[in-house]
Amino acid sequence: MPSTTQNTSTSNKMTTLGICLSMYLASFSPLAITQMTNENINTLTKEQVIEQLNLSHHFEGGYFRQSFKADHRDKVTTARGERTTMTAIYYMLTNDNSIDHFHTKYSDGIEFYHMGSPITYHMIYPDGHYEKVVVGPDIANGQQLQLAVPGGTYKAAELTDGDYGLVSEAVSPGWEPEDMIEVFQHELLEKFPQHKALIERLANKK
Repeated sequence: MPSTTQNTSTSNKMTTLGICLSMYLASFSPLAITQMTNENINTLTKEQVIEQLNLSHHFEGGYFRQSFKADHRDKVTTARGERTTMTAIYYMLTNDNSIDHFHTKYSDGIEFYHMGSPITYHMIYPDGHYEKVVVGPDIANGQQLQLAVPGGTYKAAELTDGDYGLVSEAVSPGWEPEDMIEVFQHELLEKFPQHKALIERLANKK
């Protein structure tokens, strides 16, 4: 008959084996896989993201690529002609290309956070009201995962920390190059002198 000591030893071995097996299986859980994936994403450099997403320099600042255009749907009629119902782009600011200067567009747009550092958006509405929103992952401290910007809003963005921040922007009706409304520092100062310091920092000079 096995001794009590032998039974205890066998029990301890089985307990240890059970713990090891549980830890091994847990490493393949959806949460663990997500954590490993996030760690891999967070180690990507700005150069790797630009290459993987095939981004190009954007004339407003930063990098971009159009990722969607609703050519498969009937177009909508606007005051500027027919437009697709929606377009979307990837958009990235980097530590060496960190400002998206003030501009506006006719269409409504929604920014969606993807990865990297948060991006700070500055909006001046037609009535002069100012709003600052940080688009990023830290929702517990007031950052937002998405930001809706009505058409006609003057918008600028900046990366204040980190190597890069990556978002997408969906625009409806769809954007065309002729829809871009260039706006310069002196024009904004005439409209909104109360925001002088912000405009002088984030608006293009003509």
